[in-house]
Amino acid sequence: MVTYCTVCERQAESLGQPSHARWVGPDGNVYCSIHFTQRFGHGEKLVRVEGYEAPTEIKPPAPKEDKPKNGRRRRRKKTETVEA
Repeated sequence: MVTYCTVCERQAESLGQPSHARWVGPDGNVYCSIHFTQRFGHGEKLVRVEGYEAPTEIKPPAPKEDKPKNGRRRRRKKTETVEA
């Protein structure tokens, strides 16, 4: 049985397919590694979800936003204005 991260499920529309839940948080909800650390920090004890098995399929990447392809932006040349 596959259990998904509660945060990822709520944000599935913007993040894409939810991540598998690996850890049980102190609040009793299940989280993926990223959201567990984000919510409770690195000092919290890790409790693995019962019966968790690593996913065999590869998660597809999140949808890309429209960005410049080469990552560079053109600079406008500075023009001087002459006042008479």
